[in-house]
Amino acid sequence: MPPSAGPDFTAPSQPVCYRHSDRPTGISCQRCHRPICGECMNPAAVGFQCPSCVASGRASVRAPRTRFGAVLTPGGGNATKVLMGVLVAVFVLNFASRGILGSQLVLSNYSVAGGQFWRLLTYGFVSIGLLGLAMNLLVLWMAGRAMEDLLGTWRFLALYVLTGLGGATLLFVLGPFGMRPAAGASSAVLGLLAANAVVKLRSREDIRPDVGLLALLVLYSLVVGFGSFGWLGTVGGIIVGALVGYVLAYAPRANRGAYQLAGLVGVTVLCAAGVVAKLLLG
Repeated sequence: MPPSAGPDFTAPSQPVCYRHSDRPTGISCQRCHRPICGECMNPAAVGFQCPSCVASGRASVRAPRTRFGAVLTPGGGNATKVLMGVLVAVFVLNFASRGILGSQLVLSNYSVAGGQFWRLLTYGFVSIGLLGLAMNLLVLWMAGRAMEDLLGTWRFLALYVLTGLGGATLLFVLGPFGMRPAAGASSAVLGLLAANAVVKLRSREDIRPDVGLLALLVLYSLVVGFGSFGWLGTVGGIIVGALVGYVLAYAPRANRGAYQLAGLVGVTVLCAAGVVAKLLLG
């Protein structure tokens, strides 16, 4: 029988945690059977698992997605809040610069024809008047978060940019070169509403209230902008919003991301083709 004390006594060896070599333990991971200490223990259905096996298990689980390709995440709406912040920042900076900033961002057909093509994109981020800004922010807050949750961040941002571009394109193509400069944040947010109607149609929801609201807003833009061409931007934003909504909502499930990206590129090319045709034909 081995001695229990004295110079010839040797304590039995005890496993130590594979992550903390100074911590003896009698517990092991149920998956890989490596020894783990109390800090590294993660409760499992049976026994405990080590941090490495827990991370591996999570990586193998496919994240749930919406029917339009967005990963379901708690909270959300961050891109919507960023867009709202951008609209406010542009408005405040334009006010602080006494209109100098806005004069470089609004759509001027004469300026675009002279090579200032960035106005086709910045058009969708400029609001006219405090009331116009408030209305744009309200629509973004009400519809933007829901759309972002359904579509995901990059699809939602692409949708907003393209609806603004669509409004600017139709205004540039059909409006005269000498028309008054126009701002189009409202065109972009109304494009979101049009896309939302298409998404709801895909989900077999009633879209009559959405169509009625869009019709009223178009009528309002016609009355307020009587004698000008700003309503063209509203119509362009709605048309492109509906088109992008169709691309995102009706893309086949197999390779959905690739089809959606190809559709968004196609809409961009269509807008660019309209601009080029206007420049060439005058």
